[in-house]
Amino acid sequence: MDLRKFLDFRRFGAARSGLAALEFAIILPMMVFLLLGSVDLLDALSVNRRAENVAASLADVVARDTAVSNSEMSGIWSALTLLMYPGTDATMSERVTSINITSATNAVVVWSEAQHGISPLAANSTVTLPAQMMVAGTSVIRADTVYHYQSPLNFLYSGTIDFPHTVYRRSRLVDPIPRVP
Repeated sequence: MDLRKFLDFRRFGAARSGLAALEFAIILPMMVFLLLGSVDLLDALSVNRRAENVAASLADVVARDTAVSNSEMSGIWSALTLLMYPGTDATMSERVTSINITSATNAVVVWSEAQHGISPLAANSTVTLPAQMMVAGTSVIRADTVYHYQSPLNFLYSGTIDFPHTVYRRSRLVDPIPRVP
Protein backbone atom coordinates (compact mmCIF):
# COMPACT_ATOMS: atom_id res chain seq x y z
CA MET A 1 0.00 0.00 0.00
CA ASP A 2 1.29 3.38 -0.96
CA LEU A 3 1.51 5.66 2.07
CA ARG A 4 1.16 8.78 -0.06
CA LYS A 5 -2.26 7.66 -1.34
CA PHE A 6 -3.34 6.80 2.19
CA LEU A 7 -2.26 10.22 3.51
CA ASP A 8 -3.72 12.22 0.63
CA PHE A 9 -5.32 15.06 2.53
CA ARG A 10 -6.89 16.55 -0.57
CA ARG A 11 -8.95 13.44 -1.04
CA PHE A 12 -9.80 13.38 2.67
CA GLY A 13 -10.91 17.04 2.57
CA ALA A 14 -13.08 16.44 -0.49
CA ALA A 15 -14.83 13.41 1.01
CA ARG A 16 -18.41 14.19 2.11
CA SER A 17 -19.71 10.82 3.29
CA GLY A 18 -20.51 10.87 7.01
CA LEU A 19 -19.98 14.62 7.34
CA ALA A 20 -23.51 15.28 8.61
CA ALA A 21 -23.17 12.54 11.21
CA LEU A 22 -19.86 14.01 12.38
CA GLU A 23 -21.30 17.53 12.64
CA PHE A 24 -24.32 16.18 14.53
CA ALA A 25 -22.07 14.30 16.95
CA ILE A 26 -20.08 17.47 17.63
CA ILE A 27 -23.12 19.74 18.09
CA LEU A 28 -25.42 17.31 20.00
CA PRO A 29 -23.83 17.69 23.48
CA MET A 30 -23.98 21.47 23.23
CA MET A 31 -27.63 21.41 22.13
CA VAL A 32 -28.61 19.03 24.96
CA PHE A 33 -26.79 21.27 27.46
CA LEU A 34 -28.61 24.35 26.14
CA LEU A 35 -31.99 22.61 26.22
CA LEU A 36 -31.69 21.21 29.75
CA GLY A 37 -30.06 24.39 31.05
CA SER A 38 -32.83 26.53 29.57
CA VAL A 39 -35.56 24.37 31.08
CA ASP A 40 -33.86 24.49 34.51
CA LEU A 41 -33.25 28.24 34.36
CA LEU A 42 -36.77 29.10 33.18
CA ASP A 43 -38.31 26.93 35.90
CA ALA A 44 -36.22 28.66 38.58
CA LEU A 45 -37.13 32.11 37.27
CA SER A 46 -40.82 31.21 37.15
CA VAL A 47 -40.84 29.91 40.73
CA ASN A 48 -38.94 32.98 41.94
CA ARG A 49 -41.48 35.27 40.27
CA ARG A 50 -44.44 33.40 41.80
CA ALA A 51 -42.81 33.56 45.27
CA GLU A 52 -42.39 37.32 44.85
CA ASN A 53 -46.05 37.55 43.78
CA VAL A 54 -47.09 35.68 46.93
CA ALA A 55 -45.23 38.18 49.14
CA ALA A 56 -46.75 41.16 47.31
CA SER A 57 -50.27 39.68 47.42
CA LEU A 58 -49.99 38.79 51.10
CA ALA A 59 -48.92 42.33 52.02
CA ASP A 60 -51.52 43.91 49.74
CA VAL A 61 -54.48 41.91 51.06
CA VAL A 62 -53.64 42.64 54.70
CA ALA A 63 -52.90 46.34 54.01
CA ARG A 64 -56.43 46.80 52.61
CA ASP A 65 -58.09 45.53 55.79
CA THR A 66 -59.38 47.32 58.91
CA ALA A 67 -58.73 44.34 61.23
CA VAL A 68 -57.30 40.86 60.75
CA SER A 69 -59.11 37.90 62.34
CA ASN A 70 -58.16 34.26 62.84
CA SER A 71 -60.55 33.08 60.12
CA GLU A 72 -59.21 35.68 57.71
CA MET A 73 -55.61 34.61 58.33
CA SER A 74 -56.62 31.00 57.78
CA GLY A 75 -58.16 31.94 54.43
CA ILE A 76 -55.11 33.97 53.42
CA TRP A 77 -52.75 31.09 54.16
CA SER A 78 -54.97 28.77 52.08
CA ALA A 79 -55.03 31.20 49.16
CA LEU A 80 -51.24 31.23 48.94
CA THR A 81 -51.33 27.67 47.61
CA LEU A 82 -53.24 28.87 44.55
CA LEU A 83 -50.72 31.64 43.89
CA MET A 84 -47.86 29.14 43.73
CA TYR A 85 -49.66 26.84 41.26
CA PRO A 86 -48.39 24.64 39.58
CA GLY A 87 -45.85 24.41 42.42
CA THR A 88 -46.84 23.86 46.01
CA ASP A 89 -46.50 26.07 49.05
CA ALA A 90 -45.08 23.20 51.12
CA THR A 91 -41.56 24.43 50.37
CA MET A 92 -42.30 28.08 51.11
CA SER A 93 -42.23 29.90 54.44
CA GLU A 94 -44.46 32.93 54.88
CA ARG A 95 -44.72 35.71 57.46
CA VAL A 96 -46.90 38.82 57.66
CA THR A 97 -46.20 41.57 60.19
CA SER A 98 -47.96 44.79 61.16
CA ILE A 99 -45.43 47.48 62.10
CA ASN A 100 -46.22 50.81 63.76
CA ILE A 101 -43.75 53.64 63.08
CA THR A 102 -43.61 55.70 66.28
CA SER A 103 -40.86 58.14 65.23
CA ALA A 104 -38.44 58.78 62.37
CA THR A 105 -36.02 56.34 64.03
CA ASN A 106 -38.29 53.78 65.75
CA ALA A 107 -40.59 51.08 64.34
CA VAL A 108 -42.36 48.57 66.58
CA VAL A 109 -44.05 45.26 65.75
CA VAL A 110 -47.79 45.33 66.51
CA TRP A 111 -48.42 41.68 65.60
CA SER A 112 -46.88 38.99 63.41
CA GLU A 113 -48.13 35.67 61.98
CA ALA A 114 -46.05 33.00 60.25
CA GLN A 115 -46.23 29.48 58.92
CA HIS A 116 -44.06 26.72 57.44
CA GLY A 117 -40.86 27.08 59.41
CA ILE A 118 -40.37 30.84 59.68
CA SER A 119 -40.85 32.46 63.10
CA PRO A 120 -43.18 35.37 63.73
CA LEU A 121 -41.58 38.56 65.00
CA ALA A 122 -42.16 39.27 68.69
CA ALA A 123 -44.83 41.85 69.50
CA ASN A 124 -43.44 45.18 70.73
CA SER A 125 -39.98 44.38 69.36
CA THR A 126 -38.12 47.02 67.40
CA VAL A 127 -37.48 46.41 63.70
CA THR A 128 -35.37 48.18 61.13
CA LEU A 129 -37.14 49.52 58.07
CA PRO A 130 -35.84 51.28 54.96
CA ALA A 131 -35.35 55.01 55.63
CA GLN A 132 -38.08 55.96 53.11
CA MET A 133 -40.66 54.03 55.18
CA MET A 134 -39.93 55.85 58.46
CA VAL A 135 -42.82 58.33 58.62
CA ALA A 136 -43.92 58.85 62.23
CA GLY A 137 -47.57 58.10 62.98
CA THR A 138 -48.01 55.63 60.12
CA SER A 139 -47.83 51.88 59.87
CA VAL A 140 -46.74 49.33 57.30
CA ILE A 141 -47.46 45.72 56.55
CA ARG A 142 -44.38 43.64 55.89
CA ALA A 143 -44.66 40.28 54.13
CA ASP A 144 -41.71 37.89 54.00
CA THR A 145 -41.54 34.74 51.92
CA VAL A 146 -38.72 32.27 51.45
CA TYR A 147 -39.19 29.66 48.75
CA HIS A 148 -36.90 26.65 49.13
CA TYR A 149 -36.39 25.74 45.47
CA GLN A 150 -35.28 22.33 44.27
CA SER A 151 -34.73 21.93 40.56
CA PRO A 152 -36.79 19.14 38.98
CA LEU A 153 -33.92 18.28 36.62
CA ASN A 154 -30.95 18.99 38.93
CA PHE A 155 -29.03 20.05 35.85
CA LEU A 156 -27.91 23.63 36.58
CA TYR A 157 -28.97 23.67 40.23
CA SER A 158 -28.44 20.85 42.67
CA GLY A 159 -29.64 20.94 46.24
CA THR A 160 -31.87 23.67 47.61
CA ILE A 161 -31.73 27.35 46.66
CA ASP A 162 -33.63 29.89 48.76
CA PHE A 163 -35.56 32.69 47.05
CA PRO A 164 -36.30 35.25 49.80
CA HIS A 165 -38.65 38.20 49.26
CA THR A 166 -39.69 41.05 51.54
CA VAL A 167 -42.48 43.42 50.53
CA TYR A 168 -43.83 46.50 52.33
CA ARG A 169 -47.26 48.06 51.92
CA ARG A 170 -48.71 51.08 53.71
CA SER A 171 -51.86 50.44 55.72
CA ARG A 172 -54.66 51.94 53.68
CA LEU A 173 -57.58 52.34 56.08
CA VAL A 174 -56.34 52.01 59.67
CA ASP A 175 -53.00 52.83 61.36
CA PRO A 176 -51.97 50.26 62.57
CA ILE A 177 -54.12 47.33 61.47
CA PRO A 178 -55.20 45.44 64.61
CA ARG A 179 -55.17 41.67 65.03
CA VAL A 180 -58.48 40.39 66.45
CA PRO A 181 -59.55 36.85 67.43
